[in-house]
Amino acid sequence: MGVYQFKKRTRLGRWLDHNNLSQEWLIKTIPLNRKTVYQLCNDTDHEPIETTQIKIIGGLRKRGYDVRVVDFWP
Repeated sequence: MGVYQFKKRTRLGRWLDHNNLSQEWLIKTIPLNRKTVYQLCNDTDHEPIETTQIKIIGGLRKRGYDVRVVDFWP
């Protein structure tokens, strides 16, 4: 039997997982760099600048998701 390791995810990463959305979906939906999206979903020490936060929240709201900045970043 193998040992399972769980991904260390940020709040945004866990939100995507909970809503069955992929990082690829986020990249296509909101024009962001692949590296940026990876950091936003997996690097718990990374806090994006305000314009990136607004871009993500605005893009998710356009698609009908009721989210706020404080849902992902304190």
